[in-house]
Amino acid sequence: MKPILSKFLIPISFLLAILMFNVEKSEAQAGNFIQFWGGPQYVGVENFSDYNASSFGQPGVPGQQNIIPTYRAGAGIDYIHCFNQNYGLQTGLYYSGVGQKYSGLVSDYYNKSSNADSPSINYTSHVYMDYIRIPFMLRFNSVMEDNDRINLSVFMGFQLGYLLNVSAYTNPGAPSDTVKQFLAQNPHFNLKQLYNTFDFGLTAGAQLNFKIRDWEYAHIGVRFDRSITDIENLNYVLPENAPVEYLYPVSTKKETRESHYTILTDYASQYIALNVYVGMSFRVKTIIPPKHVIRDDDNSPAQ
Repeated sequence: MKPILSKFLIPISFLLAILMFNVEKSEAQAGNFIQFWGGPQYVGVENFSDYNASSFGQPGVPGQQNIIPTYRAGAGIDYIHCFNQNYGLQTGLYYSGVGQKYSGLVSDYYNKSSNADSPSINYTSHVYMDYIRIPFMLRFNSVMEDNDRINLSVFMGFQLGYLLNVSAYTNPGAPSDTVKQFLAQNPHFNLKQLYNTFDFGLTAGAQLNFKIRDWEYAHIGVRFDRSITDIENLNYVLPENAPVEYLYPVSTKKETRESHYTILTDYASQYIALNVYVGMSFRVKTIIPPKHVIRDDDNSPAQ
């Protein structure tokens, strides 16, 4: 998944450089805006120590753990403060659904104790996480003259996430007796305990703005999020009688049960999300940048 990050940030950096060297005086987009947006997003959980695509040397046979392309949704509201046509700040509040789907072929952990030659089984699974995020970003706009209808905006910065919910599904799942016994002994267990409540990450994006009226715009754009902290809560020690599907990566089948010490030595897990969205924005306040005034004793050229 790392190539996705580089393929996305390189063109964003290029567009940002163009905008920074093409600043002109204009007031078409200066002001404060509220923007509503939403759309589907490609998501994933990066952890290369979890990934195992071994096919037991049999061509065409699924690996022990295969990552499946995963799609969810994201939507939110942004508050944009543009000092002038070109520069501004952007924050807001938005929902982001992330997670990962898996498939694989493993020896059934639950039958190993009674059958040394336990047959391999195919499985599919997923783990989904729902976050509320607050971004803090710099925003750069290309010039929009009075007669123009379209321009480009690029934004980038940081975001703070709050974990709302975690859900997981495995087919076939753990034996019902194993799950019931675990939940009876741990009645307050919740999958959220396996992940950190707060998350910190990078965010960046670009959008085309279509002016409908001076105070109303339509948009189409892309937004990329990536956590830079570990989303897994390694301070939580999973009870020994928990189903192996609750071990990281959550939802996947395992052939053996890892110790908590081994889990601590694994690579950190981060999510990624690439959202394609449409939206509308409305100007709530107009800002007119101060003009340069030439006095009789001012020999500096007009800007």
